[in-house]
Amino acid sequence: MMYTAEKKNTDLLIVGAGLTGLRAAVAALERGRKVTVLSKGPRCSAGVIGFNAAVGASDSRERYCRDILESGQGLSQPELAGLLAEKSDEQVGYLEEKGLRFDRKQDGSYDLLTPLGCSAPRLVHRGTVTGAEEEKIFLGEIERMGGELMTDTYVLDLISDGDTVYGAMAVIGGRLTKIVSNAVIMAAGGGGGLYPITVYPRGICGDSYAIAARAGAELTDMEFVQFEPCCLTKPEKLCGKGISTTLLNAGGRLLNARGESFLSRYFDGTSKMQKDRLSRAIFSEAKACGVPCLYDLRDVPEEEIRAHCLFYKELMQAGMDPKTTLLPVMPAAHTFLGGIKVDGGLRSNLKRLYAAGENLGGLHGANRIGGCAGAETVTFGAAVGESAAGVNELSEEELSRAEELAGALVEEYSAPKESCPEKVKALLVSLRETVGKDLSLVRNERGLLEAADIFERLNEAAENIGAADTKELINLMSLKNMLLTAKLIAKASLERKESRGVFYRGDYPEKDPAWNKSIVLKMR
Repeated sequence: MMYTAEKKNTDLLIVGAGLTGLRAAVAALERGRKVTVLSKGPRCSAGVIGFNAAVGASDSRERYCRDILESGQGLSQPELAGLLAEKSDEQVGYLEEKGLRFDRKQDGSYDLLTPLGCSAPRLVHRGTVTGAEEEKIFLGEIERMGGELMTDTYVLDLISDGDTVYGAMAVIGGRLTKIVSNAVIMAAGGGGGLYPITVYPRGICGDSYAIAARAGAELTDMEFVQFEPCCLTKPEKLCGKGISTTLLNAGGRLLNARGESFLSRYFDGTSKMQKDRLSRAIFSEAKACGVPCLYDLRDVPEEEIRAHCLFYKELMQAGMDPKTTLLPVMPAAHTFLGGIKVDGGLRSNLKRLYAAGENLGGLHGANRIGGCAGAETVTFGAAVGESAAGVNELSEEELSRAEELAGALVEEYSAPKESCPEKVKALLVSLRETVGKDLSLVRNERGLLEAADIFERLNEAAENIGAADTKELINLMSLKNMLLTAKLIAKASLERKESRGVFYRGDYPEKDPAWNKSIVLKMR
């Protein structure tokens, strides 16, 4: 099909309408910028229970930063860790000014939870609906200040010459559109949908990493994929949904199929427990028994379960009362710890391209402490919106360059190739099967080499397929993006010949000081 592209201009283009993108939009609008936010659809905002902030009497910004760096095992960028620890408590005050009332104790202090990896109570929250409340506030502010939020859109490519980003090519309302902007913020991170089982909506499948890489952005730490330890395996409609590990601090236990409480064999106590080792412990016990492990919440007060189990109502409706039923759980793909490499201003190596939220790499290093995913959405969202709002306008020469590059992309999408949507679906099935088998919780050289070979063959097949309309173009580009992201994970995983944090090589099970460094990948 021969495509033509409509044109749109904006000061700041934000790819992704989760909490990070929305918070960035608010920050830029507050600085007088014209802002356009593109939303693909699926996002995890409502699932954010709360976020870490150093507001407790026993806590401090220094202690918070130290926890991040220790969890990252030598790979967290100190500048980013410091920024998160120093600025997240400001977002508590900001949200309270906008009307969010965090839960407090009778003495007026915050009702803080202690996520895994935190050395002090640190998670501020509004029941289990903190993310939904934040989203409501940000959407209201964007509407009030005249920001533009476009839903049901799909970004195909960044308009880039490998040095500067000038905007993006997207499908909006079924029409191919070139959006020229002074700066682009990538805030559509997450790639759990690459995996057969994930805590994320299926549509969050790693598009944005591939889009950035294809444009010439450096990506770092792509081998580090965090698995949520305690995810339901049934009922089917709740498969992959996580049951909060904070309940382990409230009387919850993990049992193997023989009914044995096994955590004491792996840990001295829950205060030292991190998600990476907990996931592997559950994986090991389940593999030894041949069936999922069991989450025993029978000794947890019902009010605690209600407060910290997002799917309590659905479990009850399915006849699985947590007070009387042992819940079958297994680890499921969750957070991508790697992503676009940025500096302290959240700028990538490409001019005019920024990244925040799960699109950003370098903050968490080899492991993420609980509660920091929620913290970086609002903290880095605010920081990146402010940073990108200060970029200079495109010059006439740059505008001309943007038109030239966009035209080349349109020609690429219009290349005369046979449409074959059923083949695209089949290739996607093969991709997910390979990712689930060889890029999962435990990896090894043989599996990674086999995966890399399969990805190459799948990509060759995808390159020979065309699209009859923009719907098919979206599906085809989504497949290509997922393949590229999977290839990046496999490449980084092959290179790192050790085990560290959430990354585990069965053929290199020990940490090696020689690998106390990040792997940075660049395509062009």
